[in-house]
Amino acid sequence: MNQSTKETVVRSTLIVLLLVGIALLLVQLSGVLLLIFASVLIAVLIRAAAIPFRMLKIPETVSVLLGLVSIVALLWFFGWMFGTQLGDEFRSLTARLPDAVRAAEQWVSQQPWGQDLQLSSLSSALPNLQSLAGGAFSFAFGAMGAVTNLVLVLIAAIYLALQPGVYVRGIEHLFPKAQGEQVTRALSASGAALQRYLLGQLFTMTFVGTLVAVGLTIVGVPSAGALGLIVGLANFVPMIGPLVGAVPGVLLAFGHGPETALAAAIVYLVAQQLEGNVLTPIVQRWAVSIPPALLLFALAGLGALFGFVGVVVAAPLAVVLYTLVTMLWTRDTLGHDVAVPGKARDG
Repeated sequence: MNQSTKETVVRSTLIVLLLVGIALLLVQLSGVLLLIFASVLIAVLIRAAAIPFRMLKIPETVSVLLGLVSIVALLWFFGWMFGTQLGDEFRSLTARLPDAVRAAEQWVSQQPWGQDLQLSSLSSALPNLQSLAGGAFSFAFGAMGAVTNLVLVLIAAIYLALQPGVYVRGIEHLFPKAQGEQVTRALSASGAALQRYLLGQLFTMTFVGTLVAVGLTIVGVPSAGALGLIVGLANFVPMIGPLVGAVPGVLLAFGHGPETALAAAIVYLVAQQLEGNVLTPIVQRWAVSIPPALLLFALAGLGALFGFVGVVVAAPLAVVLYTLVTMLWTRDTLGHDVAVPGKARDG
């Protein structure tokens, strides 16, 4: 083996060891990476809120600050208008749900096909929902505590929203100079795709939550506003979220009889069918369309790695990775003529 071959082998070995070391480090820093991505999501929403002010030719920094103030004002207004009512409905929901589960258990046990079905596990599982949620938040925000890390995420999001170019240039400098402009374009495209995806999701979440709240009110299910809020928030997670968000409403409706439970299930089904077959295709023409199988694998993979929080961020993270791979690998490296999410739907 000559000297040149030895140098090549050593160099290749060092590169492999470096990549393995980086991979192991990323696994150890998974919680921090989730915090960073959460900051990116909030920063994208802040910059989206600043779009109307930028259209008025207001300076960039002032527009972003006005967008932040608009979000805070909107949340305050929503809390002022509906906070007391929703708080009462959530307390009522918490008090009624165990009895509703027992009513569902009793009804199922009376059916020929329900003799061997043990719904009692649902009753025993309900008190653990709070601990499960607490464990998820503990995982998400790390050992320093939820409040400290939440403040950290919000502050980081504001900095990212105010000066995104600084951080994009920092990432650009991690790559060879010849690929710097290409990386910058890819990051810009992924940011645009993520912004459109989040705005589209907020629109569909609002639509589904409102429709379910109105429908449950009509069929006589109590705490309809709280149940609408639950299913609206659950819709942020595609595929799995709508099913999970419908469970409390259907169970609560059992407290008023199986007919009411059936009516509630129909309300959820109609809302999801309208969202999936009518609203989502229209939104995706403007926003980002991700192959359903890719989203499903992202949910399964990130859920296995990071638990509850991984499931929550799986879809937006899949949007970012899908855009980067499409632009940097499929189009720029392999040379395929493909549309880049976040850029191709303007025309």
